[in-house]
Amino acid sequence: MARHYEVMIILDPRLDERTVAPTLDNFLKVVRDSGGEVENVDVWGRRRLAYEIAKHSEGIYAVLE
Repeated sequence: MARHYEVMIILDPRLDERTVAPTLDNFLKVVRDSGGEVENVDVWGRRRLAYEIAKHSEGIYAVLE
């Protein structure tokens, strides 16, 4: 039986809405090329970060299962 993993990705908040999907596709390709499967992609959208990262207080959250 394969193990089940979950990955949260935080994208740059300056990304345009049209470029979020192609950017996530790059992450999906890495997982699939490594032999993994992606069962679900849940985009949470723009959320406030707990602390600033690279001078940004928001990020675009997505969860891969």
